[in-house]
Amino acid sequence: MKALLIGIFLMMSWGTYAQKKPNFLIIVADDLGYGDLSCYGAKDIKTPNIDQLASEGALFTNFHTTSSVCSPSRASMYTGKYPDLVGVPGVVRVNQSNSFGFFAPQGKTIMNVFKEQSDYTTALIGKWHLGHASPNLPNERGFDFFQGWLVGMTDYYKHVRYNENWMRKNDQKIEPEGHCTDLFTDWTLKYLDQNNQPFCLFLTYTAPHSPLQPPAEYYDKVIAREKGISEKRAKYAGLVEHMDDQIARVVQKLKENGQLDNTVIMFLSDNGGAENHGADNGVFKGQKGDLYEGGTRVPFIVRWGKNIKPQKTDMYMSVTDIFPTMASIIGAEVVEDLSGIDQKNYLLNGEVAKEDRVDIGVRRGNRSDCVDGTIFYSVQKNGWKYMQNSACQPYVFYNMSKDKEEMHPIPASDLPKKKKNFDKILRKHIVNSGGVSWQNLLTD
Repeated sequence: MKALLIGIFLMMSWGTYAQKKPNFLIIVADDLGYGDLSCYGAKDIKTPNIDQLASEGALFTNFHTTSSVCSPSRASMYTGKYPDLVGVPGVVRVNQSNSFGFFAPQGKTIMNVFKEQSDYTTALIGKWHLGHASPNLPNERGFDFFQGWLVGMTDYYKHVRYNENWMRKNDQKIEPEGHCTDLFTDWTLKYLDQNNQPFCLFLTYTAPHSPLQPPAEYYDKVIAREKGISEKRAKYAGLVEHMDDQIARVVQKLKENGQLDNTVIMFLSDNGGAENHGADNGVFKGQKGDLYEGGTRVPFIVRWGKNIKPQKTDMYMSVTDIFPTMASIIGAEVVEDLSGIDQKNYLLNGEVAKEDRVDIGVRRGNRSDCVDGTIFYSVQKNGWKYMQNSACQPYVFYNMSKDKEEMHPIPASDLPKKKKNFDKILRKHIVNSGGVSWQNLLTD
């Protein structure tokens, strides 16, 4: 009888656990190069805690952002759409004359989807960079709670840009003291302890974006360990290793709260690394700002307890897939016409949703080799990449299955049939995006 009661209790307990809605923690690094985690091949940067997440989940080697700069790829992450379809083809800045995006206020975000599920609460802790004024403040775009930095790069200690403090707690200006990476982590731990609902939390660090200001002890540790390393690379490595340690604190808190294995953890970078600030994009050509792989192919890791088997995969995935995949996991119906693909079944059992997917990269903005503010694109499909890296350069093809380093461009004129097909894809996209303003028409 006693054994029967214990069995019934265990079945009831498992049933309760199985029915619990999963939490979501999306950790975003800023300008992290493809080759700047030890699990992605870095030799002079040690990231044991991110490596641990990768060893317990899926590590993607062919994950792409939709742009090579911050604001556009974040817009895609939140909306599941190509950035120019939601008004953000370039960087959103406070200076209107140098701003190349206005996050379409009517665009639906993944946070809106979670808010429609009455049990969930949504939060952003860290960098926003999709608007510094209404109607594009985080609390107006689906976040119940926001504590962090509204605009782009920041001094890690002074938190000032354009002679203005952009730190906020919801709509209130705050003046915290300390290193941004520590602050964002501290606020995350507090949020996890105080929140008693299923959550969708974006933790968006500013590391390792410039300025290169790691805590002194991290810089000193790298200098002492890596003989011959440059000062710039050592500072960059210090920022990454500091972030890695802070991520460990967050994971430990989830473990203490009994939430770790029921939390979908995703880790990614918003775009490729800036080599002029010490980043390393591995074997890939280009860097932040480019539509070459070095600007758009980034680390991506997903861990969800026993639901995702440890694996390393070269399947193509895009930042636009995050929205539909998260929505699918919680069983939310999405009627939006999304650019991304639901990858839940791939994560859970390896089922590929679409073999011949299309993925488009875009960047509007500052280029020294072309007219400032022009726009240029890349299109990837079936292992082929059709692109220009400036509006003043011709389109070329790369056979990515044979030339992932993009060393051998094929003139578009050499592949007329393929050019015609890719031109058709791109033309349709440009027509669709033409109806979305990327300038703030709400002001004079």
